[in-house]
Amino acid sequence: MLEYLIKVTNNTLPTVLAFSLLSAAFKNLGALPQTPLRGLRPLKTPFIYPFICPLRAFFAGFTAALVYTVLKRNTGFAVREYYDLGVLLPSLAASCLSLVFLPWALRENGAPGLPLHLAVFCTLAAWSAYCLPNLLLYPFEFSVGMDTIFETVFLDKVIGYLSALLLAFLTGWALYASAKKAPLRRTVLFAVLALLVMVIFQVLTIVQILLGRNLIPRTKWLTSAVIWGVNHGNGFLYTLIGLAFLFSLQTFQTFRVRTTEGANPAERRKKKSEARRQVHLVLSVFIGLLLSLLTMTVGQSCAGRGVELSPPLELPASEGQIVIPLESVNDGSLHRYVYKASDGTGVRYIIVRKSETAYGVGLDACDVCGASGYYQRKDQVVCILCDVVMNISTIGFPGGCNPVPLKHVISSGALVIETKDLESEKRRFR
Repeated sequence: MLEYLIKVTNNTLPTVLAFSLLSAAFKNLGALPQTPLRGLRPLKTPFIYPFICPLRAFFAGFTAALVYTVLKRNTGFAVREYYDLGVLLPSLAASCLSLVFLPWALRENGAPGLPLHLAVFCTLAAWSAYCLPNLLLYPFEFSVGMDTIFETVFLDKVIGYLSALLLAFLTGWALYASAKKAPLRRTVLFAVLALLVMVIFQVLTIVQILLGRNLIPRTKWLTSAVIWGVNHGNGFLYTLIGLAFLFSLQTFQTFRVRTTEGANPAERRKKKSEARRQVHLVLSVFIGLLLSLLTMTVGQSCAGRGVELSPPLELPASEGQIVIPLESVNDGSLHRYVYKASDGTGVRYIIVRKSETAYGVGLDACDVCGASGYYQRKDQVVCILCDVVMNISTIGFPGGCNPVPLKHVISSGALVIETKDLESEKRRFR
Protein backbone atom coordinates (compact mmCIF):
# COMPACT_ATOMS: atom_id res chain seq x y z
CA MET A 1 0.00 0.00 0.00
CA LEU A 2 2.79 2.43 0.90
CA GLU A 3 4.47 1.98 -2.48
CA TYR A 4 1.57 3.44 -4.47
CA LEU A 5 0.53 5.87 -1.75
CA ILE A 6 3.99 7.43 -2.08
CA LYS A 7 4.20 7.15 -5.87
CA VAL A 8 0.83 8.75 -6.55
CA THR A 9 1.36 11.48 -3.95
CA ASN A 10 4.76 12.46 -5.37
CA ASN A 11 3.44 12.30 -8.92
CA THR A 12 0.15 14.11 -8.40
CA LEU A 13 0.39 16.62 -5.55
CA PRO A 14 2.77 19.16 -7.19
CA THR A 15 0.51 19.50 -10.22
CA VAL A 16 -2.64 19.59 -8.09
CA LEU A 17 -1.37 22.41 -5.89
CA ALA A 18 -0.08 24.52 -8.78
CA PHE A 19 -3.22 23.77 -10.81
CA SER A 20 -5.47 24.89 -7.94
CA LEU A 21 -3.64 28.18 -7.34
CA LEU A 22 -3.48 29.07 -11.04
CA SER A 23 -7.15 28.14 -11.58
CA ALA A 24 -8.20 30.29 -8.62
CA ALA A 25 -6.24 33.26 -9.95
CA PHE A 26 -7.82 32.71 -13.36
CA LYS A 27 -11.25 32.66 -11.71
CA ASN A 28 -10.61 35.72 -9.56
CA LEU A 29 -9.51 37.73 -12.57
CA GLY A 30 -12.93 37.12 -14.03
CA ALA A 31 -11.48 35.11 -16.89
CA LEU A 32 -14.25 32.52 -16.89
CA PRO A 33 -17.28 32.82 -19.16
CA GLN A 34 -19.73 32.92 -16.24
CA THR A 35 -18.28 36.14 -14.83
CA PRO A 36 -17.53 39.55 -16.32
CA LEU A 37 -13.95 40.38 -17.16
CA ARG A 38 -12.06 42.38 -14.57
CA GLY A 39 -8.74 43.97 -15.38
CA LEU A 40 -8.79 42.44 -18.85
CA ARG A 41 -9.32 44.05 -22.20
CA PRO A 42 -12.57 42.85 -23.79
CA LEU A 43 -12.26 40.19 -26.46
CA LYS A 44 -13.72 40.60 -29.92
CA THR A 45 -14.26 36.83 -30.02
CA PRO A 46 -16.41 36.05 -26.95
CA PHE A 47 -17.57 32.77 -28.50
CA ILE A 48 -14.23 31.28 -27.50
CA TYR A 49 -14.98 31.63 -23.75
CA PRO A 50 -16.92 28.34 -23.38
CA PHE A 51 -13.87 26.45 -24.66
CA ILE A 52 -11.37 27.96 -22.23
CA CYS A 53 -11.62 27.07 -18.54
CA PRO A 54 -9.64 24.95 -16.05
CA LEU A 55 -12.00 21.97 -16.21
CA ARG A 56 -11.83 21.79 -19.99
CA ALA A 57 -8.06 22.23 -19.81
CA PHE A 58 -7.91 19.20 -17.52
CA PHE A 59 -9.95 17.10 -19.94
CA ALA A 60 -7.74 18.20 -22.83
CA GLY A 61 -4.69 16.98 -20.89
CA PHE A 62 -6.52 13.81 -19.89
CA THR A 63 -7.30 13.06 -23.54
CA ALA A 64 -3.63 13.42 -24.52
CA ALA A 65 -2.56 11.20 -21.60
CA LEU A 66 -5.19 8.58 -22.47
CA VAL A 67 -4.02 8.42 -26.10
CA TYR A 68 -0.43 7.95 -24.95
CA THR A 69 -1.46 5.25 -22.45
CA VAL A 70 -3.34 3.27 -25.10
CA LEU A 71 -0.40 3.50 -27.50
CA LYS A 72 2.04 2.57 -24.75
CA ARG A 73 0.08 -0.50 -23.74
CA ASN A 74 -0.71 -1.78 -27.23
CA THR A 75 2.16 -0.70 -29.49
CA GLY A 76 5.88 -0.12 -29.40
CA PHE A 77 5.42 3.31 -30.90
CA ALA A 78 5.04 5.41 -27.76
CA VAL A 79 8.25 6.54 -26.06
CA ARG A 80 7.67 8.31 -22.76
CA GLU A 81 10.61 10.68 -23.01
CA TYR A 82 9.53 11.94 -26.44
CA TYR A 83 5.95 12.29 -25.20
CA ASP A 84 7.19 14.30 -22.21
CA LEU A 85 9.20 16.54 -24.49
CA GLY A 86 6.15 17.11 -26.68
CA VAL A 87 4.18 18.14 -23.59
CA LEU A 88 6.81 20.03 -21.61
CA LEU A 89 8.10 22.29 -24.38
CA PRO A 90 4.65 23.85 -25.08
CA SER A 91 3.99 23.85 -21.33
CA LEU A 92 7.16 25.82 -20.69
CA ALA A 93 6.23 28.39 -23.34
CA ALA A 94 2.65 28.72 -22.01
CA SER A 95 3.85 28.95 -18.40
CA CYS A 96 6.25 31.77 -19.28
CA LEU A 97 3.44 33.65 -21.06
CA SER A 98 1.19 33.14 -18.02
CA LEU A 99 3.95 34.61 -15.84
CA VAL A 100 3.82 37.73 -17.99
CA PHE A 101 0.06 38.11 -18.41
CA LEU A 102 -1.10 37.34 -14.85
CA PRO A 103 0.65 40.33 -13.18
CA TRP A 104 -0.16 42.44 -16.24
CA ALA A 105 -3.87 41.81 -15.67
CA LEU A 106 -3.65 43.59 -12.30
CA ARG A 107 -2.55 46.85 -13.88
CA GLU A 108 -4.93 49.67 -14.61
CA ASN A 109 -4.98 49.09 -18.36
CA GLY A 110 -5.33 45.33 -17.98
CA ALA A 111 -3.83 42.51 -20.05
CA PRO A 112 -5.02 41.39 -23.49
CA GLY A 113 -7.77 38.88 -22.85
CA LEU A 114 -7.28 36.22 -25.50
CA PRO A 115 -3.51 35.67 -24.93
CA LEU A 116 -4.10 35.32 -21.17
CA HIS A 117 -6.93 32.86 -21.72
CA LEU A 118 -4.91 30.74 -24.12
CA ALA A 119 -1.73 30.86 -22.03
CA VAL A 120 -3.46 29.68 -18.84
CA PHE A 121 -5.53 27.10 -20.71
CA CYS A 122 -2.46 25.61 -22.42
CA THR A 123 -0.49 25.66 -19.15
CA LEU A 124 -3.18 23.75 -17.24
CA ALA A 125 -3.75 21.30 -20.12
CA ALA A 126 -0.02 20.58 -20.44
CA TRP A 127 0.39 20.07 -16.68
CA SER A 128 -2.44 17.54 -16.76
CA ALA A 129 -1.04 15.77 -19.83
CA TYR A 130 2.35 15.41 -18.12
CA CYS A 131 1.00 14.22 -14.76
CA LEU A 132 -1.74 11.79 -15.81
CA PRO A 133 0.07 9.04 -17.81
CA ASN A 134 1.64 7.57 -14.67
CA LEU A 135 -1.75 7.53 -12.94
CA LEU A 136 -3.28 5.71 -15.91
CA LEU A 137 -0.41 3.21 -16.15
CA TYR A 138 0.01 2.37 -12.46
CA PRO A 139 -3.08 0.07 -12.28
CA PHE A 140 -1.52 -2.22 -14.90
CA GLU A 141 1.32 -2.89 -12.46
CA PHE A 142 -0.90 -4.02 -9.60
CA SER A 143 -1.14 -7.70 -10.59
CA VAL A 144 2.39 -8.11 -11.96
CA GLY A 145 3.91 -11.30 -10.57
CA MET A 146 0.61 -12.52 -9.12
CA ASP A 147 -1.38 -15.62 -10.07
CA THR A 148 -4.68 -13.91 -9.29
CA ILE A 149 -5.94 -10.47 -8.35
CA PHE A 150 -7.67 -11.95 -5.31
CA GLU A 151 -4.66 -11.41 -3.12
CA THR A 152 -4.07 -9.11 -0.17
CA VAL A 153 -1.09 -7.51 -1.89
CA PHE A 154 -3.26 -6.51 -4.86
CA LEU A 155 -5.87 -5.00 -2.55
CA ASP A 156 -3.19 -3.09 -0.63
CA LYS A 157 -1.91 -1.54 -3.87
CA VAL A 158 -5.43 -0.50 -4.92
CA ILE A 159 -6.11 1.06 -1.51
CA GLY A 160 -2.83 2.98 -1.57
CA TYR A 161 -3.48 4.20 -5.11
CA LEU A 162 -7.05 5.35 -4.44
CA SER A 163 -6.19 6.88 -1.06
CA ALA A 164 -3.46 9.03 -2.61
CA LEU A 165 -5.78 10.15 -5.42
CA LEU A 166 -8.51 11.06 -2.95
CA LEU A 167 -6.05 12.93 -0.71
CA ALA A 168 -4.66 14.95 -3.62
CA PHE A 169 -8.12 15.74 -5.02
CA LEU A 170 -9.60 16.88 -1.69
CA THR A 171 -6.52 18.98 -0.86
CA GLY A 172 -6.57 20.62 -4.28
CA TRP A 173 -10.30 21.28 -4.19
CA ALA A 174 -10.13 22.83 -0.70
CA LEU A 175 -7.20 25.03 -1.78
CA TYR A 176 -9.05 26.16 -4.92
CA ALA A 177 -12.32 26.83 -3.05
CA SER A 178 -10.59 28.91 -0.38
CA ALA A 179 -8.42 30.76 -2.92
CA LYS A 180 -11.48 31.87 -4.91
CA LYS A 181 -12.56 34.02 -1.95
CA ALA A 182 -9.10 35.33 -1.13
CA PRO A 183 -7.92 38.83 -2.10
CA LEU A 184 -7.17 39.03 -5.81
CA ARG A 185 -3.58 40.28 -5.61
CA ARG A 186 -2.61 37.64 -3.07
CA THR A 187 -4.07 34.84 -5.21
CA VAL A 188 -2.26 36.10 -8.31
CA LEU A 189 1.01 36.47 -6.37
CA PHE A 190 0.96 32.89 -5.13
CA ALA A 191 -0.12 31.62 -8.55
CA VAL A 192 2.90 33.37 -10.06
CA LEU A 193 5.20 31.84 -7.42
CA ALA A 194 3.77 28.37 -8.14
CA LEU A 195 4.32 28.99 -11.85
CA LEU A 196 7.96 29.88 -11.21
CA VAL A 197 8.50 26.62 -9.31
CA MET A 198 6.91 24.63 -12.12
CA VAL A 199 8.95 26.46 -14.78
CA ILE A 200 12.24 25.58 -13.02
CA PHE A 201 11.11 21.97 -12.68
CA GLN A 202 10.13 21.82 -16.37
CA VAL A 203 13.44 23.28 -17.51
CA LEU A 204 15.44 20.72 -15.51
CA THR A 205 13.25 17.85 -16.73
CA ILE A 206 13.59 18.91 -20.37
CA VAL A 207 17.39 19.17 -20.05
CA GLN A 208 17.48 15.78 -18.31
CA ILE A 209 15.63 14.15 -21.22
CA LEU A 210 17.79 15.88 -23.83
CA LEU A 211 20.97 14.76 -22.06
CA GLY A 212 19.70 11.22 -21.58
CA ARG A 213 18.88 10.95 -25.29
CA ASN A 214 22.14 12.64 -26.32
CA LEU A 215 20.15 15.35 -28.12
CA ILE A 216 22.37 18.10 -26.71
CA PRO A 217 26.08 18.08 -25.93
CA ARG A 218 27.05 17.09 -22.42
CA THR A 219 28.80 19.79 -20.45
CA LYS A 220 30.01 19.60 -16.89
CA TRP A 221 27.86 22.46 -15.58
CA LEU A 222 24.74 21.24 -17.38
CA THR A 223 25.13 17.68 -16.13
CA SER A 224 25.78 18.97 -12.60
CA ALA A 225 22.63 21.11 -12.75
CA VAL A 226 20.51 18.15 -13.81
CA ILE A 227 22.01 15.89 -11.15
CA TRP A 228 21.29 18.58 -8.56
CA GLY A 229 17.69 18.79 -9.79
CA VAL A 230 17.21 15.02 -9.58
CA ASN A 231 18.81 14.83 -6.15
CA HIS A 232 16.55 17.62 -4.89
CA GLY A 233 13.43 16.62 -6.82
CA ASN A 234 11.26 16.57 -3.73
CA GLY A 235 12.35 20.14 -3.02
CA PHE A 236 9.94 21.37 -5.70
CA LEU A 237 7.07 19.56 -4.01
CA TYR A 238 8.09 20.84 -0.57
CA THR A 239 8.23 24.38 -1.97
CA LEU A 240 4.71 24.09 -3.41
CA ILE A 241 3.45 22.66 -0.13
CA GLY A 242 5.05 25.61 1.68
CA LEU A 243 3.38 28.08 -0.71
CA ALA A 244 -0.01 26.41 -0.23
CA PHE A 245 0.41 26.44 3.55
CA LEU A 246 1.46 30.11 3.67
CA PHE A 247 -1.34 31.13 1.33
CA SER A 248 -3.95 29.26 3.39
CA LEU A 249 -2.59 30.73 6.63
CA GLN A 250 -2.91 34.28 5.29
CA THR A 251 -6.42 33.51 4.00
CA PHE A 252 -7.41 32.25 7.44
CA GLN A 253 -6.15 35.44 9.09
CA THR A 254 -7.99 37.60 6.53
CA PHE A 255 -11.36 36.01 7.16
CA ARG A 256 -10.89 36.02 10.92
CA VAL A 257 -10.53 39.82 10.76
CA ARG A 258 -13.50 40.23 8.45
CA THR A 259 -15.89 38.61 10.94
CA THR A 260 -15.70 41.72 13.12
CA GLU A 261 -16.66 44.04 10.27
CA GLY A 262 -20.20 44.76 9.05
CA ALA A 263 -22.78 47.51 8.88
CA ASN A 264 -25.42 45.59 10.84
CA PRO A 265 -25.86 42.33 12.79
CA ALA A 266 -27.33 40.48 9.77
CA GLU A 267 -24.34 41.34 7.63
CA ARG A 268 -21.94 40.34 10.40
CA ARG A 269 -23.72 36.98 10.79
CA LYS A 270 -23.42 36.42 7.06
CA LYS A 271 -19.72 37.20 7.17
CA LYS A 272 -19.22 34.93 10.16
CA SER A 273 -20.94 32.11 8.31
CA GLU A 274 -18.70 32.67 5.28
CA ALA A 275 -15.65 32.88 7.54
CA ARG A 276 -16.53 29.55 9.20
CA ARG A 277 -16.74 27.95 5.77
CA GLN A 278 -13.36 29.38 4.84
CA VAL A 279 -11.87 28.16 8.12
CA HIS A 280 -13.13 24.64 7.38
CA LEU A 281 -11.62 24.80 3.89
CA VAL A 282 -8.30 26.05 5.23
CA LEU A 283 -8.25 23.33 7.88
CA SER A 284 -8.89 20.79 5.13
CA VAL A 285 -5.90 22.16 3.23
CA PHE A 286 -3.72 21.97 6.36
CA ILE A 287 -4.78 18.36 7.05
CA GLY A 288 -4.20 17.36 3.42
CA LEU A 289 -0.74 18.95 3.36
CA LEU A 290 0.19 17.36 6.68
CA LEU A 291 -0.89 13.88 5.53
CA SER A 292 1.03 14.36 2.30
CA LEU A 293 4.17 15.38 4.19
CA LEU A 294 3.85 12.34 6.45
CA THR A 295 3.50 10.14 3.36
CA MET A 296 6.59 11.62 1.76
CA THR A 297 8.75 11.47 4.88
CA VAL A 298 7.65 8.81 7.37
CA GLY A 299 6.04 6.65 4.69
CA GLN A 300 9.06 6.89 2.41
CA SER A 301 11.36 6.03 5.31
CA CYS A 302 9.33 2.94 6.17
CA ALA A 303 9.14 1.84 2.52
CA GLY A 304 12.86 2.41 2.00
CA ARG A 305 13.78 0.01 4.77
CA GLY A 306 12.89 -2.86 2.47
CA VAL A 307 15.78 -2.07 0.09
CA GLU A 308 19.01 -3.44 1.51
CA LEU A 309 22.01 -3.49 -0.79
CA SER A 310 24.60 -6.16 -0.31
CA PRO A 311 28.13 -4.76 0.01
CA PRO A 312 29.99 -4.83 -3.33
CA LEU A 313 32.61 -7.51 -3.77
CA GLU A 314 36.18 -6.37 -4.45
CA LEU A 315 37.93 -8.57 -7.02
CA PRO A 316 41.69 -8.69 -7.52
CA ALA A 317 43.19 -7.18 -10.66
CA SER A 318 46.08 -8.73 -12.54
CA GLU A 319 48.08 -7.03 -15.28
CA GLY A 320 45.49 -4.31 -15.63
CA GLN A 321 42.56 -6.70 -15.94
CA ILE A 322 39.78 -8.04 -13.77
CA VAL A 323 38.72 -11.54 -14.80
CA ILE A 324 35.28 -12.76 -13.65
CA PRO A 325 34.29 -16.38 -14.37
CA LEU A 326 30.96 -16.50 -16.15
CA GLU A 327 29.61 -19.26 -13.89
CA SER A 328 29.77 -16.81 -10.97
CA VAL A 329 27.29 -14.44 -12.66
CA ASN A 330 25.07 -16.92 -14.50
CA ASP A 331 22.27 -17.04 -11.92
CA GLY A 332 20.28 -14.09 -13.39
CA SER A 333 20.84 -11.97 -10.28
CA LEU A 334 22.40 -8.54 -10.13
CA HIS A 335 26.02 -8.77 -8.95
CA ARG A 336 27.76 -5.73 -7.49
CA TYR A 337 31.52 -5.25 -7.46
CA VAL A 338 33.94 -2.51 -6.50
CA TYR A 339 37.40 -1.58 -7.75
CA LYS A 340 39.78 0.52 -5.65
CA ALA A 341 41.18 3.18 -7.97
CA SER A 342 44.69 4.61 -7.71
CA ASP A 343 43.47 7.45 -5.47
CA GLY A 344 41.48 5.11 -3.21
CA THR A 345 38.08 5.85 -4.75
CA GLY A 346 35.74 2.86 -4.81
CA VAL A 347 34.43 2.49 -8.37
CA ARG A 348 31.33 0.28 -8.25
CA TYR A 349 30.09 -1.73 -11.20
CA ILE A 350 27.33 -4.25 -11.81
CA ILE A 351 26.93 -7.39 -13.91
CA VAL A 352 23.75 -9.28 -14.74
CA ARG A 353 23.09 -12.08 -17.18
CA LYS A 354 20.55 -11.02 -19.83
CA SER A 355 20.37 -14.15 -21.98
CA GLU A 356 22.32 -17.29 -22.82
CA THR A 357 25.07 -15.31 -24.50
CA ALA A 358 24.63 -11.69 -23.37
CA TYR A 359 25.56 -9.90 -20.17
CA GLY A 360 24.68 -6.42 -18.97
CA VAL A 361 27.77 -4.68 -17.60
CA GLY A 362 27.75 -1.12 -16.35
CA LEU A 363 28.77 1.24 -13.60
CA ASP A 364 26.64 1.38 -10.46
CA ALA A 365 25.82 4.94 -11.53
CA CYS A 366 24.09 6.85 -14.32
CA ASP A 367 24.52 10.20 -16.07
CA VAL A 368 21.40 11.63 -14.44
CA CYS A 369 21.23 10.35 -10.86
CA GLY A 370 24.95 10.01 -10.23
CA ALA A 371 26.38 7.19 -8.11
CA SER A 372 23.14 6.43 -6.27
CA GLY A 373 23.20 2.77 -7.32
CA TYR A 374 20.77 0.07 -8.41
CA TYR A 375 19.02 -2.96 -7.01
CA GLN A 376 17.09 -5.83 -8.57
CA ARG A 377 13.33 -6.30 -8.35
CA LYS A 378 12.34 -9.56 -10.07
CA ASP A 379 13.23 -9.10 -13.76
CA GLN A 380 13.87 -5.41 -13.41
CA VAL A 381 16.71 -3.17 -12.32
CA VAL A 382 15.61 -0.18 -10.25
CA CYS A 383 17.42 3.11 -9.61
CA ILE A 384 17.54 3.71 -5.86
CA LEU A 385 17.30 7.50 -6.15
CA CYS A 386 14.46 8.09 -8.62
CA ASP A 387 12.82 4.61 -8.59
CA VAL A 388 12.99 4.39 -12.39
CA VAL A 389 12.51 0.77 -13.48
CA MET A 390 14.58 -0.78 -16.29
CA ASN A 391 14.22 -4.17 -17.88
CA ILE A 392 17.31 -6.33 -17.44
CA SER A 393 17.61 -6.65 -21.23
CA THR A 394 18.38 -2.91 -21.49
CA ILE A 395 21.33 -2.97 -19.08
CA GLY A 396 24.50 -2.18 -20.99
CA PHE A 397 22.83 0.32 -23.30
CA PRO A 398 23.23 4.09 -22.79
CA GLY A 399 20.45 6.60 -22.27
CA GLY A 400 17.92 7.67 -19.67
CA CYS A 401 18.54 6.31 -16.18
CA ASN A 402 20.32 3.20 -17.42
CA PRO A 403 23.68 2.37 -15.79
CA VAL A 404 26.62 3.87 -17.64
CA PRO A 405 27.86 1.05 -19.94
CA LEU A 406 31.25 -0.42 -19.07
CA LYS A 407 33.57 -1.86 -21.74
CA HIS A 408 34.23 -5.58 -21.42
CA VAL A 409 35.05 -8.67 -23.42
CA ILE A 410 34.09 -12.31 -22.97
CA SER A 411 36.95 -14.72 -23.48
CA SER A 412 37.57 -18.34 -22.45
CA GLY A 413 34.51 -18.56 -20.22
CA ALA A 414 35.26 -15.35 -18.37
CA LEU A 415 34.24 -11.72 -18.49
CA VAL A 416 37.23 -9.38 -18.67
CA ILE A 417 37.23 -5.70 -17.65
CA GLU A 418 40.19 -3.39 -18.12
CA THR A 419 41.13 -1.47 -14.96
CA LYS A 420 41.94 1.61 -17.07
CA ASP A 421 38.27 1.83 -18.01
CA LEU A 422 37.35 1.82 -14.32
CA GLU A 423 40.05 4.37 -13.51
CA SER A 424 38.61 6.75 -16.10
CA GLU A 425 35.23 6.69 -14.31
CA LYS A 426 36.41 7.24 -10.72
CA ARG A 427 35.23 10.88 -10.81
CA ARG A 428 31.64 9.67 -10.68
CA PHE A 429 32.14 8.08 -7.25
CA ARG A 430 34.10 10.78 -5.42
